[in-house]
Amino acid sequence: MLKPYKFAIFDMDGTIINSMPAWKTLWSEYLISKGVEPPENLVKLISNMTLGDSSQYFIDTYNIQSTKEEVKAEFYNIMEKKYYRGFPPKPGVIEYLENLHSQGIHTAVVTATAERLANACLKQNKLIDLFDFVISCEMVGKNKLHPDAYDLAAKYFQSKPAETAVFEDAPYAANTAIKAGYYTIGVFDEYYEDQVEYMKSLCREYIYSFKIDRK
Repeated sequence: MLKPYKFAIFDMDGTIINSMPAWKTLWSEYLISKGVEPPENLVKLISNMTLGDSSQYFIDTYNIQSTKEEVKAEFYNIMEKKYYRGFPPKPGVIEYLENLHSQGIHTAVVTATAERLANACLKQNKLIDLFDFVISCEMVGKNKLHPDAYDLAAKYFQSKPAETAVFEDAPYAANTAIKAGYYTIGVFDEYYEDQVEYMKSLCREYIYSFKIDRK
């Protein structure tokens, strides 16, 4: 079946790559190392942030005695090793992307993860060549509470939001894309399983898996 869009933007963490558990562990372990008991909802509190945003949040909220760049460097050094080793892609992602390409649909990644880490992870999983380009939110200086990173991708595509799909697992990011006029597709991830019904009501489509049904 032909898709109702000509271009497709994919979030990375939690959407096409199963990396959210590693971030949850990182942030909790970091606070524990600083003598702070992490709150149960820590990941939800900072899931919409870039590395720079979360670094400043930790400084302001938990009185971390370091500069923003120092905290960011600590986060980066820990996660760099994990991204270079690679996280497993969601089942069916490669076949799904190849199917889009067979229909002439161009694809890109827009992620809150730093560009170098994103590229390393995609290369490890042999996904990098399935995308026209990769955009990090840090390239535009705004997180996904703002549409700037999506809009930059649309500019590169030379596409309009209505003809461009955005695949997201996070409700806040999906909401941003919807408000900006993109054809938004929700993607299931265990971290947001308590918001599945909300995502279904919010998005144009919702998928539990990238596995293509051949029936």
